[in-house]
Amino acid sequence: MTVTPFRRFITVLVRLNLQFKTTTTTNLVILRLIRSRRSSQVTGGVTSGHPKMLTLVRRAASSLCLRFLHNQCNLERIGSHRLHTSGLYGFDLLKTPKGFQRFVDEAIERSSELVTYISGMPSSAEIVRAMDEISDAVCSVVDSAELCRHTHPDREFVEEANKASMRINEYLHYLNTNHSLYHAVLKVEKDRNLLSKEAKRAAHYLRVDFEKGGIHLAADKLDRVNQLHVEIAHLCREFSENIITDPGSVDIFPASRIPKHLHHLFKPIYGLNSSTLRGSSGSRDNIKEKGFRITTEPGTLSSILQWASDAEVRKMAYIQGNSVPHANLAVLDKLIAARHEIAQIMGYKSYAEFAVRPNMASSPEVVMSFLFEMSKMIRPKADEEFKAIRDFKKARTGQICEDLEPWDEAYFTGMMKSSAYNLDSSVVASYFPLHQCIEGLKVLVESLFGATFRSIPLAPGESWHPDVLKMSLHHPEEGDLGYLYLDLCSRKDKYPGCAHFAIKGGRRLSETEYQLPEIKIENQISFWILL
Repeated sequence: MTVTPFRRFITVLVRLNLQFKTTTTTNLVILRLIRSRRSSQVTGGVTSGHPKMLTLVRRAASSLCLRFLHNQCNLERIGSHRLHTSGLYGFDLLKTPKGFQRFVDEAIERSSELVTYISGMPSSAEIVRAMDEISDAVCSVVDSAELCRHTHPDREFVEEANKASMRINEYLHYLNTNHSLYHAVLKVEKDRNLLSKEAKRAAHYLRVDFEKGGIHLAADKLDRVNQLHVEIAHLCREFSENIITDPGSVDIFPASRIPKHLHHLFKPIYGLNSSTLRGSSGSRDNIKEKGFRITTEPGTLSSILQWASDAEVRKMAYIQGNSVPHANLAVLDKLIAARHEIAQIMGYKSYAEFAVRPNMASSPEVVMSFLFEMSKMIRPKADEEFKAIRDFKKARTGQICEDLEPWDEAYFTGMMKSSAYNLDSSVVASYFPLHQCIEGLKVLVESLFGATFRSIPLAPGESWHPDVLKMSLHHPEEGDLGYLYLDLCSRKDKYPGCAHFAIKGGRRLSETEYQLPEIKIENQISFWILL
């Protein structure tokens, strides 16, 4: 999906713009929260915690006088923790699924007021502040809807979040092609009174991003680009939903082919045994045997590849897990075609050229050159490790001509580690139940960042599942840094794999009031012991 001025800050967009979630470590997210707070305190910036463009915009504003009316939810500082009845993620408007409709309405209404205000060409500083508030208004809806539709167990909430997501994304396309905003950005970029280099750089990249969205095109071409953006948004959503609804599965018989400590992960199934018994009457009795249906989503697939000693089981699971959903082949073809058409309209040879031109790499050729150079640097070490694992497999299986297959790597790497250090990783894992890992994380956070990381109670209505934990991050000198929601356990219809979602950006509302950032970390822990 094309990165545009008001889309750059939507952190839930996926790598390759297919709305996959970005895998991250908890410490990286915590560091991001700390940097977010520090940058705002030092520069007076607002709304940190989103990618480059709006981080620069927010740092350029010394304070925020314009208040986003709907964002009255959960602005209390962490220290108060009053358990009043709240809505989902602390937003009072989200007490019911239908609240998403009002959430979108208020965000659009407030943003439209700010667009009108900016159209009057106030001072450059006020333009930056108003654009920051637009980003906060829209981001609150975009991020909450993305999180809800990928993780909420209530289908009514998911459906309303889907509707909200589509509405707010269509509004984003309007913002991205709004000439009043574009001309305001041009004014800011030309303003010689802007002494801050960051403010000038922010204005420059805003202008570049507007033009990358086609703001400079003739009306008919701009309309077509907007249509393609909407089409791409629908295709990205369809691609992501297909992954959730069709993760793939493979049936394994007999059940003994699956390690016992993984049995609870899979659905038992019963089928006819290939062997038969003849009774005294000569009749043929079919014997049913137990097996397992393995859903090949990332969490369970990883467990099978790491622990199943049966190579055929690993192979079947690996191939199935990397062959679904079949429906995405057609979706991907349409997505490629739509992106290529956008690139052609914008005057580029390919979407790759269009996507990288404003970035440091500047061209696909530079990217490929970097990748080839990096490959040459790491290839000798990679070949060495590959040979070591392959030789280990040959020694274990007794087969001289054994190749190392993709479904072998995790299994034999784990065995090599156990052999090298005389440790059984499954035994080691038993010492790391989830609650103990969180306690260890608290120790790491304090030792690395000097901040305390502690559990706090959720307000009634704030959570979307009983397993969700809420953590606060506090620094003795810099104060409260933000919230983290931890949603770590596997369940049906939850987004597969690891991800983090931004819910609310940190931003200074006034000289005395600060909106704390909130981030949600999601995982699919296959069983209570972390491996």
